[in-house]
Amino acid sequence: MEASGDTDGSAMERLRIQSLIKQCSLGLFDLACAVSGHATWDLNLPVGVIDARRSKPKLMVTAVGTINSMVRASATIGHPLMRRFFERMEAVGLDQAMNESIGGADADAFAEIWQAYKDERRHGDAPMWSIEDATDFVLKSREAHTDREVACVAIFPGDPHAIATFSVPIAFLTRG
Repeated sequence: MEASGDTDGSAMERLRIQSLIKQCSLGLFDLACAVSGHATWDLNLPVGVIDARRSKPKLMVTAVGTINSMVRASATIGHPLMRRFFERMEAVGLDQAMNESIGGADADAFAEIWQAYKDERRHGDAPMWSIEDATDFVLKSREAHTDREVACVAIFPGDPHAIATFSVPIAFLTRG
């Protein structure tokens, strides 16, 4: 099992993912069977999305090409100024991070991307990951398929939530 995400595959994240795999084992068995039926990778390849933000995780299946219909992507949160803002927000809090961003050398550019971010959040559900993250997942699903693995995304609770991507060998999910 390969895991990656916001905490760089830490031991705690691996344990959380292992727990999700166990809790969703029946659905993952069906998903593994569906994936194994795809001789070649394409955008119709089924992938798993596990929403673990509630006490009982929920496995949903979608085609990798429509992953953003389940895990909404943002055109703004991957921007370097937004990434820097979020990092500073975690370190010093919202108010200080905002003051630094609107008073810094890139204040005009930040104001523009911040407005786009607010507009994006106002129109529907809040984005969960960047377009770059979604693209990386699609590419990882191709590698996973080549390695005879099932690609998954897990959404963990938090403020903001955490996203982890991982893959699990088909043989592991379908063993008796």
